Amino acid sequence: MPVPALLAATEPASGLQLVWDFLATGGFVMGLLVLCSISAITAMILAWLNLRERLIFPNAVVTQLRSVPNYAAKGDIRPLQDFLQRDASVLARLGTMAVSGSYTSKQECIDACTSKAREEIHHLERGIPLLEVMVSVAPLLGLLGTTAGLVGMFTAFGAGGEGGPDTTAVAHEIGVALRCTIAGLFVAVPCVLAHTYFTRRIDAIAVKVEGILQEAIHQFFAHFEVKHVGEKANL
Repeated sequence: MPVPALLAATEPASGLQLVWDFLATGGFVMGLLVLCSISAITAMILAWLNLRERLIFPNAVVTQLRSVPNYAAKGDIRPLQDFLQRDASVLARLGTMAVSGSYTSKQECIDACTSKAREEIHHLERGIPLLEVMVSVAPLLGLLGTTAGLVGMFTAFGAGGEGGPDTTAVAHEIGVALRCTIAGLFVAVPCVLAHTYFTRRIDAIAVKVEGILQEAIHQFFAHFEVKHVGEKANL
């Protein structure tokens, strides 16, 4: 055989073809696992977009909230309140409540900001619960595919008659079973890692936001006197 022909005969299949062959032999369960993987990737992207620091606590907002004593020295908190109202970040919305002067006591203000912060954190968790679902669903689908493959394998054993089982059919069903198991784990493992990372990220964000708000509230009530609910704070 000529060398070029020999090389062409032994040339490995392309990566996309190998992936397609892997998925095509997995049956309907493999299709469900592909949908799970697409959903998981979408959830990861959504979570990453929601948890960007510059959208949650921009440096300018952090600096302004830590400058309450400077506004107290000037005798007017309204520029800070106006700045926070113009900003669309999570911290700005919470900071607006913290320095609004709408609460008669520091504890009342802390309680209101804490309740609002829980609501904001809940919105930031969009996509993360889906990853938790995929962690449980993907291995179960893999197990379902494995079970279906074993059923097909034993069916092939029994369909051989006197000539013995059809080894080609048996090998195919074993391949289906193993491929589904691999695919289920392939989807679940990244979901576990991503869910752990984003959960820890949410916790870190919550701690940082709480610390900034506590400092802002303390400085506000230390330098400004709130006359009554709904009225602007003054020195």
